[in-house]
Amino acid sequence: MNAVADAPAAVAPAMAANDALARGNLQLADYLCREALRADANDVLALSLLGHMASGLRRFQLADAWFTRAAALRPQATEIAAWRDRAREMAQAARAHAASNGPMALARPRYLLIKAWGYGFWSDMDHVLGQLLLAELTGRTPVVHWGANTLFGAAGTANAFELYFRPVSAATQDGLAAWGQSFFPAKWSAFNLRDENVNKFQGPGSRTSALHLLARDEDVVVSDFHGKVCDLMGWIEPDSPWHGLDYQAVYRRLLARYVQLQPALQARVDAFARERMAGRRWVAVHVRGSDKITELRDLELVNQQYQHRIEKMLQTDPAMGIFLLTDSERFAREYREKYGERVLAADVARSGDATGVHYAGHEGRQLGEEVVMDAFLAARCDAFLGNGASNVSTAIRHLKDWAPGSFELIGPDFLTMPNQMLHRW
Repeated sequence: MNAVADAPAAVAPAMAANDALARGNLQLADYLCREALRADANDVLALSLLGHMASGLRRFQLADAWFTRAAALRPQATEIAAWRDRAREMAQAARAHAASNGPMALARPRYLLIKAWGYGFWSDMDHVLGQLLLAELTGRTPVVHWGANTLFGAAGTANAFELYFRPVSAATQDGLAAWGQSFFPAKWSAFNLRDENVNKFQGPGSRTSALHLLARDEDVVVSDFHGKVCDLMGWIEPDSPWHGLDYQAVYRRLLARYVQLQPALQARVDAFARERMAGRRWVAVHVRGSDKITELRDLELVNQQYQHRIEKMLQTDPAMGIFLLTDSERFAREYREKYGERVLAADVARSGDATGVHYAGHEGRQLGEEVVMDAFLAARCDAFLGNGASNVSTAIRHLKDWAPGSFELIGPDFLTMPNQMLHRW
């Protein structure tokens, strides 16, 4: 696609986006276009590329807006005006169809099957939440199924998600395999829908982003490659009830609507809070160790920044307790030695080296229950201090509406950042 033939050569991100789009890499093209616009809000090539992407994804109101901006900058470019006019016509036709037939009127129901990403628990949950937003934006019924590739399953359990949370809908993976007539990506069919890691990173249908799933007509679309809420935030049209919400509000709404603990696990959280936390104010402190050191070269520097923040809190509230969440035996020991009886930590699996606890041979269900309980107990606390590069810390941010100033992350919140590494192909 040649969106603007005379685009200046200096806009490297937009040119790279053009190349990515030509390869069908929608997510990388989106990232690069928005990077180009952060550097230059008047980058006509980036604006036009986003307009073409929006048209292809049937987000015609957005396409109109992108092309309108580009046309205002290049009034002599008649092709941009023609693209804008076509997008405007399609947006009007879509509104007229919705008005006469009801929003997203369909002859058959449509489903989104959300498979396990297959890594850390809250990384998997972030993928689920991103795809639940996709289901909302596309009018599909979501089905979450964590199969054999999850690290948090149990023998004899087909769907590990339901060890921890109630189903997000009445539909099931087996039901979709029996009912579905058409599937996307094409690597999926009724015969292999129960399989896992099918061409996840390589081969036909691999690295399928949420954007690839936005405008599909198949009965069942399947998401097995990590997609973030922030990947979809720029594709919410003005007439959507999700439009105008910041990412924190989107996460909280998704969690409130879809994520409910299984009653037995909820009872354990309630009992722990009642028996061990009642009558005291708490700051939850999440300190990462083990395998995170291989992901974050400055992890030690981050962890060194906790102490003066904790001391400041304790000066303000000397009776405050510390609810410690950590995967590291070292930090559990150090915090107990430093803060004594103030420290409360659940009895969970921890690592003594750089091996993540979920890779150390522990029973999957046990680990899942421990990390869920830690997070939901942290949300019972009065304040929180954590690591902006950790899925655990960033998940806790959205488990409740924290009072202003009571939630702090060291380092930027990586949920707001694009993950270009996953989409470099």
